Amino acid sequence: MTTKTASGVLAILLLASCATAKPVAIPSDDLGLQKGPVLAVAAPPKLVVNDSAPGKDPLPVKSWVGTPPVVPHAVGEFLPITPSENACTGCHVVATREKGSPTPIPRSHYVDLRNAPDKLQDKVVAARLVCVSCHVEGTKAPPLVRSDFKP
Repeated sequence: MTTKTASGVLAILLLASCATAKPVAIPSDDLGLQKGPVLAVAAPPKLVVNDSAPGKDPLPVKSWVGTPPVVPHAVGEFLPITPSENACTGCHVVATREKGSPTPIPRSHYVDLRNAPDKLQDKVVAARLVCVSCHVEGTKAPPLVRSDFKP
């Protein structure tokens, strides 16, 4: 028997065995990450609003190296945060970090990665001025889904 013939017979036997296999039913309670029926709508936990003033709370620990820092204070009164209307730069454009002072905007935010990736600009690049694109307001809300992630 040639290799092609043997492969063809094996493929036919495999297909035949799959066609006769009975599907296994999975209960809807076992689908997804939430516990309970898939179609049941669980109420999310109540949002705990961060109402702390800037400089009041300590800096949250980063989840892992390279992640944007979480904003430790409320940002509601600073919204909207846009390139033309940005209250963050009023406090965070400082040269160095001193105890009790705002965290300085990092040097990477002064580099225009699209047009001049090798040049440090004099001011924060416009693409980096919508701070809430990367930085989120911290909250003490419990996680929606348990995570065992370790950096």
